[in-house]
Amino acid sequence: MKNRIAFSKGFLPCAVFSCLLILSGIFSFVTRGLNLGIDFKPGSIEEVEIKGAAGIEDIRAALSGIGGVSVKKIGSSSGDNYQIRAGVKESEGGKITEALVNKYGEGNVEVLKTDFIGSSMSSSLARQSIFLLLGTMLLIWIYATIRFHWDFALGAIVALIHDICVMFTFITWSQLEFSTTTLAAVLTIVGYSINATVVILDRVRYNLPLMEVKTFKDLLDQSLSDTLVRSIITTATTLFAVLALYFFTSGSVKDFALAMTVGLVSGCYSSIFISSGFISFVRRDWKPEYGIHHARPKKLGGAQAAV
Repeated sequence: MKNRIAFSKGFLPCAVFSCLLILSGIFSFVTRGLNLGIDFKPGSIEEVEIKGAAGIEDIRAALSGIGGVSVKKIGSSSGDNYQIRAGVKESEGGKITEALVNKYGEGNVEVLKTDFIGSSMSSSLARQSIFLLLGTMLLIWIYATIRFHWDFALGAIVALIHDICVMFTFITWSQLEFSTTTLAAVLTIVGYSINATVVILDRVRYNLPLMEVKTFKDLLDQSLSDTLVRSIITTATTLFAVLALYFFTSGSVKDFALAMTVGLVSGCYSSIFISSGFISFVRRDWKPEYGIHHARPKKLGGAQAAV
């Protein structure tokens, strides 16, 4: 039997800390709001060819007088084509071209395509994003209920909600632009976090009929100790790749990497303390004879084999 770390002693303090953190995020959302990107508010999208531009930051500086500007390179990396998004009205779409012409000259700027996102379309996209997030969590809850037990599944969902709230707390306080790229980071963390949680729950289920324990907290402590190295290594290796994106890219990719960094740390933390703490609270009156399974598994496979 491996050394058992008393993770259960941190369940209550971590729950209090997380509640205070999320409450601060709610306060920030009410007082500051989200810095919505062009995807979620009306604005203009233009594809332009610019000759003589020094790069994305140079173009962004030329458009500094226009609010909500997002610039990214499209096509070949050696080309001069850019996609520019700005929070301007349809009647003011010419401001983008005018600012670029003033910076680079009329002969060096050619507008290839112009689109405009209306308020109804941006509102529809926001609703679809919410439904997508809720639908994803519902499917995860159904899977976890079938795979484990209703309280295990609910604990996993509580951890996911926690991670989403922590990410939104960071986004509101930092005023990171909330766009479809940021939403993609949130959904990625939902999938990553549930994977880490499932590995821990799988170990709990495996240990349940094998260990002689008096409380469910002891069982959780042993299971968390068994999977601790795996949880840390998986998070750290993924974090290395995400940090590389953050330090060596710019624009929306940099925002994606920053949101992912916060989500990865939160996901590892919630899988260990929030999900397990919730399950421990639900099973506070648990007795050894109430285990999910009472027969020793024939083979250690799947997620357990990776521990």
